[in-house]
Amino acid sequence: MTAATFAKGLEELPRFEWRGVPYSSWLYRVASNLVARQRRRPAWIELAPGLASDEPSPLDEVEKSDRVAEVRAAVRSLPDDQRQAVALRFAGEMHNREIAEIMGRSEGAVKLLTFRALTTLRKRFGAPLPEETRRAAGSRGEQHRRRLPIVPPGRAEDRG
Repeated sequence: MTAATFAKGLEELPRFEWRGVPYSSWLYRVASNLVARQRRRPAWIELAPGLASDEPSPLDEVEKSDRVAEVRAAVRSLPDDQRQAVALRFAGEMHNREIAEIMGRSEGAVKLLTFRALTTLRKRFGAPLPEETRRAAGSRGEQHRRRLPIVPPGRAEDRG
């Protein structure tokens, strides 16, 4: 508070008018006004990093709820067999073999149903499809491979 008082006193010094009262009285009045202003204003509480809440904000909760509703609607729009395969795989946390037994299909058929369902959902939400991801990684890999000479083992000394 003392530093704030002197800083404010220096800032307001051009406005000081001599009225027969010492400068120190005026400075005490500045300090009194600062204290009164601080008491009127609620103080900000700085929380230590360990005390801050890790819970999501209300906005985060609303966004999450909207996203969950959007995903559920998208899953409901899938064909029945794809919806069942996705529900058992992700909500039921089952393996493809277990899902195949429940659905009366082969494990390969369950993999295909799940793949098609996920591809549909990725397209709907604008996520990259597996082919696009592979293509992007492959083109980078091909460029990388073209730059590096391939030398069979035992032939490195022949290149010299």
